[in-house]
Amino acid sequence: METVVENYLDLTIEEVYDVISKINVWPPTFDQKKKIKFLNSMIKYFIEKEEYEKCAILQRFIDGLEDNQSSDRCGGIESN
Repeated sequence: METVVENYLDLTIEEVYDVISKINVWPPTFDQKKKIKFLNSMIKYFIEKEEYEKCAILQRFIDGLEDNQSSDRCGGIESN
């Protein structure tokens, strides 16, 4: 049973990775902080799988989100 659960988890994370990396769609309740936390969790997963290219792509998303946060704070612009 454990193998089935692991396979399902692998498939689910791969599917989420594809959605994020290809079309960048998020649930409406995910603010920037929650997105960063979620992406960091995915990076940890892909490090364990030794899929470092995916880690790099996810890190670029985090960097972009963090850049938006810092420019929002400095410029007084509210994000959507």
